[in-house]
Amino acid sequence: SGPHMIFVMMYAAGLIPFSVLFVSSFVQDGHGMLPLFAVSVRDSLRVKAFNLVFGLAVGGILYLFGV
Repeated sequence: SGPHMIFVMMYAAGLIPFSVLFVSSFVQDGHGMLPLFAVSVRDSLRVKAFNLVFGLAVGGILYLFGV
């Protein structure tokens, strides 16, 4: 997706660490969420919240280790 490409280019240029690229990759699900969103808004928000919490937790750990 467009926003993710910005993070890929920034990582390739050495502007951001891998941990930021990881969080961006994990949290952005693009159009993959649309089928679930059509079935259940509540479940799609749960999945989005889980992705956000997990992505930030793992990204934070990677950042602390200097990755």
